[in-house]
Amino acid sequence: MTRSPVVLLLTLATLSLMLSGCQTKAKHEAPPLQVSLVSVSTRPMTHYEGFLGTVTPLQTATIVPQTSGILQSVRFTEGSMVDKGQTLFTIDPAQMQAALAQARAKLVADQATARYNRNIVEQDRPLAEKDFITAQSFDQAVSQAQAATAQVQADQAALEQARLNLSYTRITAPISGRIGLAQVKAGNLVVANQTQLAIINQIAPITVNFSVPQSLLSAARLAQQQAIPLPIEDEKGGTVLAQGKLTFIDNSVSAGTATINMQATVPNANLGLWPGQYVQVQMPIQQLAQATVLPVGAIQQGSTGPFVYTVKDGTAVDKPVQVLWESGTDAVVQGIEAGIRVIYPLPARLYPGVRVALSGTGGPAIQPAGTPGKRP
Repeated sequence: MTRSPVVLLLTLATLSLMLSGCQTKAKHEAPPLQVSLVSVSTRPMTHYEGFLGTVTPLQTATIVPQTSGILQSVRFTEGSMVDKGQTLFTIDPAQMQAALAQARAKLVADQATARYNRNIVEQDRPLAEKDFITAQSFDQAVSQAQAATAQVQADQAALEQARLNLSYTRITAPISGRIGLAQVKAGNLVVANQTQLAIINQIAPITVNFSVPQSLLSAARLAQQQAIPLPIEDEKGGTVLAQGKLTFIDNSVSAGTATINMQATVPNANLGLWPGQYVQVQMPIQQLAQATVLPVGAIQQGSTGPFVYTVKDGTAVDKPVQVLWESGTDAVVQGIEAGIRVIYPLPARLYPGVRVALSGTGGPAIQPAGTPGKRP
């Protein structure tokens, strides 16, 4: 039977539309999104929290002269490290040397007088026993000998004081540390116990003073007992400058601020900390022996809270988690089991329900363990 031209045209149009629809469907069906998976791990983790602290020298010594005179020389480089006992300044010793010579000469003279008076007593003793001289005369000789001996003792003390005064003309460092500027230059008059010459700060080791809320007292005591290292970072909390240990917890809580003063001691061998510097003290406030850890970048923020993407039946599924804290590139979380694999890094155009495939394969991504739940 021969079909009419109209019927033939309708049939061809229908076939053309069907072919066009199939091509459009094939054209709009996107390929699976290529993803990578990482496993949720468990390991010991410590939660650190930063507190503003001030670097303080372990010791500070203000150098002042103990004798007056003309400053003769400055024997150090300003801003350098000095050792205990190192000579820092010298005062013109001429006056003290003269006083020492005078004290020594007086001692010699009075020692001679004392010997003479002792000899007189020894000579008069047998005469007094035989009544050849009066008892009064003998007692007078004894008194003179005792007075001469006492004078010798006074002279010896004066001589020691003169030696001490002479030693004061050489001013040494009482502690080891970094010395500041010389406040007085050579040729100036310095006054005993008044003129400030320089300041030395002991900076290795050094201390950092900070305070924490009273609620963290137990955590601080544990950190001190276990000698847990405390990272000391710069003021912005971005760069670790040193490692210290908590060595002091105050014996009372401040009534006005409800905080407790604490002190960390830092070896500071590399001189990374400087007196007066502001730093961030990272103190451990929580420790977990088996913490659930994920990369921070795997966590997304949704309208109902943080979540991660897992894979089920070849599609991306969002699973809610609770972030306890972040530490660098790691996040400690709850709400997901160890061994579950999550999508990381997160590609563009990732959303719940999108088809995904493991990078480098053409097949769908398979979640080997666990059954992720839906984010509410």
